[in-house]
Amino acid sequence: MVDVLWREDAPVHVLGEVKGEVKTQASVSGEIDWNRRWTLMRNHTAAHLITPAIREAVGKPVEIVGSAINVDKSRLDMGYEGSLRDLFSKIEEISNRIIAEDRPVIVTIMSRSQAEEYVSRFHESLKTLPPSVTSVRIVEIKDWHACACGGTHVKSTRELGAIRVLGRAAKGRGVERIEFVSQNP
Repeated sequence: MVDVLWREDAPVHVLGEVKGEVKTQASVSGEIDWNRRWTLMRNHTAAHLITPAIREAVGKPVEIVGSAINVDKSRLDMGYEGSLRDLFSKIEEISNRIIAEDRPVIVTIMSRSQAEEYVSRFHESLKTLPPSVTSVRIVEIKDWHACACGGTHVKSTRELGAIRVLGRAAKGRGVERIEFVSQNP
């Protein structure tokens, strides 16, 4: 499988290579590549963890304007003037302190109005969600970060091992990119 899309309120799994013939209405089975999935889960949760670590290191809220979660590394693009290079060690220190605290990762569903109020405490919003979304899935690293998210996550920050900042790049005026990875525990 190379992708999952939503069509008419149902998931559609997009396959890469298909061996043999698959007929319409045929029953098929798939298998999750658990090592790949676990790595993606860890890097996704790491993105949630590093966001407030960056904000704390910078000393003010910064808006996340883009992201990508991959197996080998992940990235966050944020509205920030200047370079974060001098803050790498501080960002890692803050992130790895939260990992060592073994905070639970909690998933809840709440009404949009409750969710909007809840995530605002973590300098997040629901502005990217369509107005038709009335029930919101919130992922929270206990007392550290919470936002609307439909992705897969680990159950505890200790599962992240350690966060390592790999690099940064300027992605245009006022947009800073930071690349990072969750290293094996």
